Amino acid sequence: MSILSGIIWIALNGLRGIGKMGFQWHKTNMETIRVDIIYRPLRIAFAVHSTDREGLRAAIRRCHCLWGGQFNPIILIDRPGAHQLIELFRPDIITPLGTHDDLVPFKERYAFLENIGVPSTLFYPPYGGREGTAAVLDVRNLLAYQRDKSDWKAVVEHGIRVATWDSADPLADVFLMQFGQYPTEDEVGIDYSRSLSQATGAFDIPIAPNDILPTELGQHPGISYLSRYGLNPHHSSRGTWDFPGFYLGSAANIDDLVTFWNLRACGIRVAWCDLEHQARLELVNTEYDATLRTRLAALDDLHAQPAAWVRYENLERASVLFGGGRFTLCPVSENSWNGLSITPAKMHFGTESALAVVGGSDQSPRLSFPLKDKPFSADPWFFRQQLMASISLLGNRGDGSNYTFIPPCVPELNEFAGRVMLSRHDDLRLEPDHIGIIIDTADVDLRLTAMPVSALIKRIFALAGFEAKPSGSGLITRQLVTSMGGIDKVRAFKIPGVRKLIKSFGPTHSFSKRDAINKISSRDADTGSAFSDHRQLYIEPREGGDLTPPLVFTHLVEKGLFRIGADLRCPTCHLSSWTALDNLRQQASCPLCGGSFDATRQLVEERFAYRRNGVLGVEKNAAGSIPVAMVLQQLYVNLQSAFQTDVYAASYDLKPLDTASSLPTCETDFVVLTHEPRLSKPTIIIGECKDAGGMIDANDVDHLRAVADAFPEDRFAVYLLLAKLSAFTAAEIELAKSLNTKVSHRTILLCHTELESYHIYERHSNLRDKYVSSVSEMAEATFQIYFSNINKNHS
Repeated sequence: MSILSGIIWIALNGLRGIGKMGFQWHKTNMETIRVDIIYRPLRIAFAVHSTDREGLRAAIRRCHCLWGGQFNPIILIDRPGAHQLIELFRPDIITPLGTHDDLVPFKERYAFLENIGVPSTLFYPPYGGREGTAAVLDVRNLLAYQRDKSDWKAVVEHGIRVATWDSADPLADVFLMQFGQYPTEDEVGIDYSRSLSQATGAFDIPIAPNDILPTELGQHPGISYLSRYGLNPHHSSRGTWDFPGFYLGSAANIDDLVTFWNLRACGIRVAWCDLEHQARLELVNTEYDATLRTRLAALDDLHAQPAAWVRYENLERASVLFGGGRFTLCPVSENSWNGLSITPAKMHFGTESALAVVGGSDQSPRLSFPLKDKPFSADPWFFRQQLMASISLLGNRGDGSNYTFIPPCVPELNEFAGRVMLSRHDDLRLEPDHIGIIIDTADVDLRLTAMPVSALIKRIFALAGFEAKPSGSGLITRQLVTSMGGIDKVRAFKIPGVRKLIKSFGPTHSFSKRDAINKISSRDADTGSAFSDHRQLYIEPREGGDLTPPLVFTHLVEKGLFRIGADLRCPTCHLSSWTALDNLRQQASCPLCGGSFDATRQLVEERFAYRRNGVLGVEKNAAGSIPVAMVLQQLYVNLQSAFQTDVYAASYDLKPLDTASSLPTCETDFVVLTHEPRLSKPTIIIGECKDAGGMIDANDVDHLRAVADAFPEDRFAVYLLLAKLSAFTAAEIELAKSLNTKVSHRTILLCHTELESYHIYERHSNLRDKYVSSVSEMAEATFQIYFSNINKNHS
């Protein structure tokens, strides 16, 4: 959509007030942001007990009548890996099936996945003589949407075949999973078999007990094919183990059946190979094997042959059946579902982009945008069907210090984020780099309010057992950053002479421009840093040439850090006092004795004098916020993602929510929420910051360790950052090293060398990789510089 057409759309629909949310046209300021929208089915986790075969069958039948249902996982709630599967698949809702007593507490554990818009049965019952309707996208929506499309017509002309079998067949559950079957009309209030037959002319192919499966079943699409039609994996969710092939298991074993189903739910194409009934599947599987090998032949050696998936219990038999180098053996255990090897694909219908209009205030902006190119039927018959719109932003204004539109992926915060951002507590799902919104097929627009950073930080620390609120020094740092224009606008503080200027003159001391320029251009006697190291530093637009001390001082005055005035001497009391430029008059009044005098000659002869202003002027120790601002700026530049989803916050006071706990009452100088490229859980950095001359002691380190260890490991990757505007001592390095664990490097050290640079490690010529883009790379760089045997004497 062009900008012009987007403006016209917003104007028309905003005035009409259409849609569930409605636009408030008069409140927008016409600033726009690009919004990318991924439409996908709701991912539903069906929870069943391993002793309930009928519950498993009911779940599989429901999956097959849902559009995208094949990608819904089955969770055996009594297995040790049940929670790990929930974490891996990240379902949008959980639906228990069966009557086992453990189902209720299992679902209550995931209250943050509740949605009152989707009934537990997933279907609305028949009413007023009309058929029932599905609460989520179903295959009838698919049939209606695809009806006139050429690709779909080709599928129908090729012919759709529906497998049927005797319920007593030993492979009945395998057929149910691989070929599909619909629930009866009595179960869900809809006759899906009749709808399919009427729309496509599909007819049945019976499978007689103990007979070999006809090859026709592998040559034509069926019910299972329809449940995944039109869906493709999103590029952000491809796993490392995505090998198509076969699954070797026993139809009599429910763990084999569920493992087979969940592999397919990940988007991995696998066919069943039975341990006891191999001959019955031979024709279908032989043809599938030949077709698959032809398709894989052009790939690399690792992917050029089919896979043989098998649980570890059957690995020996799989080696016999699938050995000889013609297959890639892929053993599956509970550890396979840890998100490192097998990763569920994010199956979606497609992506569209829209221009969102920004409204609200600068501190709490709001986005309004249309939903237009919807890849599903929005016919009134389906208006109550729900699906997911996953939102990401490109060109989001702000720097993550005041608000964010994409909070970190912490499912426990779904309800809180829904109330703040949507005013609907159960329609929002936090996703990695996206925010998921449950919508109806009839929705035509959405409105999203930004999440305040302070509220988000408080909720996240509550998950670790702390009550958090901005400290006094944190508020000062925030105001200082705001005065400078944002986190990335505090670059002037990298110059050691700027920091020296601020510390040299207190809030009540004035100085001349010459004094300021001399300070800014001076070399730091302790660190050796000089102004010449920063001649190429960008702090604001300038017309070519190097940065100079006068340009820097002008920049600081313009940003309001210093105020212009004059020192006037009273002829009555003979004392000098400073008067701001805005208050200077030829007929002056002495603030010390109250006498009036003519200041004309002094003003003619006097040069301007300057004083600290703003937070630097009202707080004697406000300069202590500068190191924190420098750390946040350095992380912002070096870790900034394309979608600007990171969050930056200065100092918080922490107090245990449970006074009886062993958690300390302490302060963290800064908090950063970011993400690691290879991790699905968010990364949090908490830290301690010292000015030059300050010392990091054991108390600081103990508090950081206690806070870090309080965060739940399955939700956050926690890193600890110690910063200082001078070199670390050997004792400080040894204390910092103790924060690492046996299994991970989580400690980051940054001194003046790293904080004054543009790229953090560009001054380390002996570092293997001087350019980092992730927190883990920073921790590894710290290990090389400070903790490795080669550099153990670094100070």
